[in-house]
Amino acid sequence: MRLARLFAALLAALAVSAAGPYTNRLAPQELRRIKTVAVISAVGHSFLFQHVTDTGFEWLGPPDAHFLEVSDWALDTDIAQQVTQALATEFTVKPVAFVPSDFSSWNDALLKRAALDLNGDPAIDAYVFVLRDAHYDAIGHGVHDLGGLGLYRGDGANTCYGVFASYRIVVVDALTGNTIASRAALMPDGSLPWLPVGASLWPKTPNDLSEAQRATLLADETRLIAATLPRTLAAMGLAR
Repeated sequence: MRLARLFAALLAALAVSAAGPYTNRLAPQELRRIKTVAVISAVGHSFLFQHVTDTGFEWLGPPDAHFLEVSDWALDTDIAQQVTQALATEFTVKPVAFVPSDFSSWNDALLKRAALDLNGDPAIDAYVFVLRDAHYDAIGHGVHDLGGLGLYRGDGANTCYGVFASYRIVVVDALTGNTIASRAALMPDGSLPWLPVGASLWPKTPNDLSEAQRATLLADETRLIAATLPRTLAAMGLAR
């Protein structure tokens, strides 16, 4: 189990190192150059239900994961509005049309291709993306990463449930499609944003979510985003 975790961490590190030259904070010269931005939030259109079973062989295959389409929760709309409001004091923010599924996760090469395909205003200097990220399982400490917004269930001696928000902010040059800066949204102590919850929040299937469960999950995700989004923007030099 320990060896599997080390191997997964090594692969993640190699993937990041190969992604390209960028920083987790915009350099002063970039801040002087960028005048107009467009905000794209593509983290809140799907919700992950990740179940880690107590089999002892969990690391041999992918986790038991299911997605639920939750665009009606309007999380992306709320996130985009928060980012726009925070950036408006430093930049001119313009709208841009996009397809959320084109930006379902953070991959530097795919992101460059999708960004260059955007039919954006030529006056836009950079895109500010809010995207799904992959983060170490800080809830049950399993071998599989947690991605995007979701609900976690871990079985076994240390049964646990948690709502998590694994995402990052990525700034992309609108002309070249290159990533300028990228930073994971984390809690003040550097940990994954998550909240412990009760077993009653776990549905029989994702499609069986009750209205009460939906309301609780939405409220928890809203809390996690509020606790991490402004401070991540500030840490990147995008907002004060």
